Amino acid sequence: MPNTPQLRPLGDTLGTEALGVDLSKPLDAATFTWVAAAFAEHPVLVFRDQNLDAAALAEFGRRFGTPRKHALMKYRHAEHPEVSWLTNVEEDGKIDWYGVKRATDWHTDSTFEDNLPLLAILHAKQVPSDKGGTMFADMVAAYAALPEA
Repeated sequence: MPNTPQLRPLGDTLGTEALGVDLSKPLDAATFTWVAAAFAEHPVLVFRDQNLDAAALAEFGRRFGTPRKHALMKYRHAEHPEVSWLTNVEEDGKIDWYGVKRATDWHTDSTFEDNLPLLAILHAKQVPSDKGGTMFADMVAAYAALPEA
């Protein structure tokens, strides 16, 4: 069956694509259990060609627990404050240079907190044609590759 969820590796150590799952619709219990198990085993799980609005993204996130609201109020979605609406374009159309710097500098999210979040969900609504993108580092593989000394 084409809609049977499947996993496809995207890299040697990190990145797995989830196939046959439409996150824009409420997931039945069996499919959600499959997604949760996939997240538990694969640190970066990719669902391609999804189109979720803020309400659907918030609903999906709540199935994993209580979402954390972004620390900066300006990035909280007006109708769904548990969804961060990150952009580098201000309401007047001008570039938010702080947003550009924040997005392009190397950083990790929430690793400094005492109570770590279970996962982060990123959903790109508009992607630049160049100089954009999010990259992930497999710290488990990096640590394992260190010399014993």
